[in-house]
Amino acid sequence: FCRSDLKAVASSLVPRKHAQSQPMAPFVQTFVDIVRNARVQEGERSTLESKLLDEAADMPCKRSTTATSTASTASTACSGHWASPCLSDFSTPSLVTSTSRTATEFLLPTEDVARLHRGLPAARRPSVHGFAAWALLVLAVVACGGWCLHELLPRAPKWSFPQRPGTMRRHVVDGRDVWVYLPSKVRTGTPLSAVMVLHGSLDTAMGIINASAMEHVAEADSNFIAVFPEMAQYKGMSWGYGNASEVKFFRDVSNLLTRQYYVGRDQVFAVGHSSGGSMALFLQDHLPDVFRGVASVEAGLPANQVWTGNGRPTMMVWNHNDPVLAQYGGEQLYNDTWSMLRRHDPSGAGPTSVESLSTSGGVVYAELLTWPARGSNPLTSVVSWKSSVPTHAWLNPTHIDGTTLDASKMVWQFFKNILVTPS
Repeated sequence: FCRSDLKAVASSLVPRKHAQSQPMAPFVQTFVDIVRNARVQEGERSTLESKLLDEAADMPCKRSTTATSTASTASTACSGHWASPCLSDFSTPSLVTSTSRTATEFLLPTEDVARLHRGLPAARRPSVHGFAAWALLVLAVVACGGWCLHELLPRAPKWSFPQRPGTMRRHVVDGRDVWVYLPSKVRTGTPLSAVMVLHGSLDTAMGIINASAMEHVAEADSNFIAVFPEMAQYKGMSWGYGNASEVKFFRDVSNLLTRQYYVGRDQVFAVGHSSGGSMALFLQDHLPDVFRGVASVEAGLPANQVWTGNGRPTMMVWNHNDPVLAQYGGEQLYNDTWSMLRRHDPSGAGPTSVESLSTSGGVVYAELLTWPARGSNPLTSVVSWKSSVPTHAWLNPTHIDGTTLDASKMVWQFFKNILVTPS
């Protein structure tokens, strides 16, 4: 509205006076609200408000149903509980309707006048349309067998994932969210592999999805699905390690994957970042019947955990300029971790292979160390690298400027090599 429009509308909305005091029509109050928010001079605004409120307070609706057709329809609409002015009392022809539906929409109960003059909004009441809407909602819930209601109930945050060629699916296992990325094109005829990606302390499944981009690797390879479970406590500090509920959770997730995604029983892997990496190291020793191999990224031995089994093939990705790892022992933790992984090696020898990796961008040095399976000790690989600036980030081009190294790709290649090796 421009100022001239406000004046014209205000003039057209002024009703004819009546002797008996009655409430105003709601759309007049709506116009008053428009005036209050419009860019008009203060004096002009006050004049318009006062005029509309004063004029609208003097409008009865007492005509009988024997009047003209328009007046009769409006009178019918105004009868009963509603005692507001009829639309035919307004001098603007375009605002007058012969339908009770429109008239009912514009009516205001008499008891709301006092609220309006005290500067309070009219009380909200259910309308015919409101009841109809609720009826439709109930019918919809019944029709869809309760699924719609389930979707409306509060739950964990509903993530919005970037566009991917494949499908990201949400499952609930033992009360916890588990996200599964199924590539757009997967291998058929033989079972798929699955890689569980465990997030770190105070992180989430969405956080590790963004950090690792493991679903991109799955999409490019088409031979495995990427799985992202949540901790038992949302944004918690640690995984449950040997707790009975935690052991059951990982077994149940594995069963879900083999049952619904045609994942081979011996083709389930795990990789984790930070405390998620420590959990992955724990799983290779305590659940070797579930996991074929594991990897840790920026993580060391879980504290106060006893390892008793032979373990499974394991890869470590370790940044020697990680400030978080430094707080937990730094180089001592590094040596203790790989030594524990090689505890069953009868030779006690060092790595049999040392391969230099790319040092472009923010990587000072990087090499791949490999210990073969010896005796009851499984294969062990370590990506030993150092960043130019301190960081606890997942190694990939997104987090380390200029590097071509990608921990997700290296971890999956390690798992693929395990698949062609007898268990």
